[in-house]
Amino acid sequence: MNILISIVSMLVLIIGLISMVTPIPGGTIFIAGGLTGLICSSARARLCVKWIRMRVAWFNKAIFWMEEKVGPRVKVIGLALEQTRPDPVNVGDEILSHKDFIKKQQND
Repeated sequence: MNILISIVSMLVLIIGLISMVTPIPGGTIFIAGGLTGLICSSARARLCVKWIRMRVAWFNKAIFWMEEKVGPRVKVIGLALEQTRPDPVNVGDEILSHKDFIKKQQND
């Protein structure tokens, strides 16, 4: 079931990314919905998004904006995106590779 949710979430995410460059409105909700599906269905995807948010400032700002924009209206999306917030303790610590970061998060 999680595999099916992940596949559908990836398709919704791709539709959202495509709709951001076309005049079709609603790209933000598609992107937020796709990320929410991935985050909720896969712990590994949650950790990957968290790792990217820690390393790429503009991506973190975009996801934070999306949290604030969509979160109050659709609680499920807001709570799922909130799970990927970078830990304030880990920001600025040693730079870990993605593989090491996943191992460290799974051990904690």
